[in-house]
Amino acid sequence: MRAVAALAIGGWLLAACGGGGGSPDGGTITVPPAQLCVRDDCATRTVLATIPDAENILFATDGRLFVSGGTNVYEIRRNGSDYSATPLFDGSANFTGLAIRAGTLYANSFDGQLYAAALSAAPQLAPIHDLGLAAPNGLVDGPDGELYLVNGPLATNALPDPKIVRVRLNPADPLEVIEQVDWYTGTLLGPNGLQRQDRRLYVSNTGLGGLGEIQAVDIAADGSAVGAGTVARFDHIPDDFSLAGDHFLVSWFADGQVALLGPDGAERQSTGLQGLSFPSQVRVGRPPLFAPDEILVTEKGLIGDNDSAIGNVLSVLRPNR
Repeated sequence: MRAVAALAIGGWLLAACGGGGGSPDGGTITVPPAQLCVRDDCATRTVLATIPDAENILFATDGRLFVSGGTNVYEIRRNGSDYSATPLFDGSANFTGLAIRAGTLYANSFDGQLYAAALSAAPQLAPIHDLGLAAPNGLVDGPDGELYLVNGPLATNALPDPKIVRVRLNPADPLEVIEQVDWYTGTLLGPNGLQRQDRRLYVSNTGLGGLGEIQAVDIAADGSAVGAGTVARFDHIPDDFSLAGDHFLVSWFADGQVALLGPDGAERQSTGLQGLSFPSQVRVGRPPLFAPDEILVTEKGLIGDNDSAIGNVLSVLRPNR
């Protein structure tokens, strides 16, 4: 494992391929956030499945689980105590953000395409729209049937162009994009993950000096963006995060940690330094696959390395019962 200092310097660059996703439940959980265990002394980490360059986690409202990675998007299924990962794309692409709306799964990819698939028993992703972006990343469904996505934090083949983009879809055809606009830039420098609760978007961002933060942006009644300020600041480089009620579960990529932040943005709990292999997303579990107090983590590992034992897995933190 690299030294902490080296990770702090290089983490922002490594986070360039980090992704985000939206939860159809808007952060609804059945366990009070204070009762979650996000510490090594009360939870045990278990590897569930191999996911090359593991990236993002998204539950459908019925509990189906989808995970994106550097080569594909997978549906996670359980057979007894074992879990399997079924690829949903006939090919290979570097997938990042995930979202669900209108019975359709959407996925961003660093090839610049927006992919989609009907949520059938066996979804098959296919590209539906060229976004014209070099780093399409965090993705979330909007309150009015639209999608929002982050471009950032860094592209592999272009200059940074940090912003939130809005994509509108044909109400009669969820596979047809009818509009794409640059929706918000604000003070974003290195945006990454994107989540929504009601008409408020939250975006993780790397700011000046490499400091991390979560910003809030409101969706006005007319669809315009209204900057609502910063809700959390921390001395860590964030990748993606999720909402747990009025709390935030965040992944600190370079430090190998995940943490629980309160509504005020203050840290409540965190796992040990370098205990995880470059975590990229963290989300509370849902039945029937998981208990509601279990916490899922994608451990990305080294960017672009799809084969080693450093990361490339989906893990779960289970409370010691």
